[in-house]
Amino acid sequence: MESREMNLFDVCRAIVNAIGKSIVWLITRIGDLLRLSYRQWWIVLIFIALCVAAALYYSRPSNRIYKATAIASLNGVSNEMVRNTFKALGEENLAFEHQNKATLLNLPTEMVYDLSYFDAFDIIDLLADSTVDMVDYHHRVPRTDTLCVHMPNMVALQFRTKHPNRLPEIESAILQYLNNQPYFQARFTTYRENLQREALFHRNQIEKLDSLTSIFYFSQNANPQMQLKAWDNGMILGRREIALFLEDIYAEMRVNEYVQSQLATCSAPVVLQSPFTLEARAVNGRLRISAIAIAIGWILGLAIAAVVENRKRIAAWLQA
Repeated sequence: MESREMNLFDVCRAIVNAIGKSIVWLITRIGDLLRLSYRQWWIVLIFIALCVAAALYYSRPSNRIYKATAIASLNGVSNEMVRNTFKALGEENLAFEHQNKATLLNLPTEMVYDLSYFDAFDIIDLLADSTVDMVDYHHRVPRTDTLCVHMPNMVALQFRTKHPNRLPEIESAILQYLNNQPYFQARFTTYRENLQREALFHRNQIEKLDSLTSIFYFSQNANPQMQLKAWDNGMILGRREIALFLEDIYAEMRVNEYVQSQLATCSAPVVLQSPFTLEARAVNGRLRISAIAIAIGWILGLAIAAVVENRKRIAAWLQA
C-alpha cells in the first residue's frame, strides 16, 4: 500500500484551499437566499412586517423592561450563600404557596410577576486594594485567577422590572427577604460580636501602651530603689526595659479606626452601598427588538418561500 507524506507547505495549501472553498460556498448560499427573497418578495415582506409589528407591540412604553443593579456589602455571610439565595427568587416553585415570589417578597402579585432574571455577580478587585474595580457580569473570571481577586464580602445584585417607578419598594422587599434569613441572622450576630470584641481589645491595647509612656514609670520618686537611665531608643527603669510606644499606639489606633468603621456600617447581614439603579436603555428597546424582529421575519419568510417554490417536490416526496 503506497503511503503519501505531506510536508508543511502541502498542509498549509490544503488549509487555504478549504477556507477558500468554504468562503465561496457561503457567498453562493447567500446569493441563493437573496435571489429567493427577490422572487418571493411578497412572502418575505409579509413575515417581516408581522414580526416588526409584534416587536413594536412587545416594546411598547408600558411593557418596557429595565435592569436594576446594586452593589451590596456582606457582613458575616458568604458571597456564595447570598448569590444562591438571591437567584432563588428567579427559580420559584409555583406549585407551593410558600415558595413563590409574592410570598417571599411580600409584594402585590401583579407587581411581583413582572420581576425576572434575578442574578448575582462577583466583584473583582484588580489592584488588591479592597476597592471595586469591575463586576463580572458574564461569569467569565475563574475563582482560581490570582490576578483578578474575587472580593468575598461584596456582591452585585441585578434583576429586571417593568415598574421602574416602584423601585424603592422593590428594593426594600428584597433587602427584607435577604436579611430575614435565619442563617444570615445567625452569622451576622456572630460577626458583629467578634467586631465588638476586636474593637474592645484594641482599645485596651492602646490604653496599656499609653500607660507605659506615663511619667509615673519614668519618675525616680515612684520607687527610689529603681534607677532610671537612657538606653538605645528607650529607657531602662530598674530591670525593666521601657520604650516610647508611639508607633505601636498609632498602629493600634489605625486598626481600631478600621474596626469602628466596619461596626458603623454593619447594620444588617446585607447592606447596599447605593440604592438599586436602572440602566437608561431598556432591555426590550424599540430599535434593538425591531432589528431582531427583521432578522427573524426574513428567516421565516425565506423558509416559507422555499416551501412554496418546492411544494410539488415536497408533495411528491410525501406521496412516494
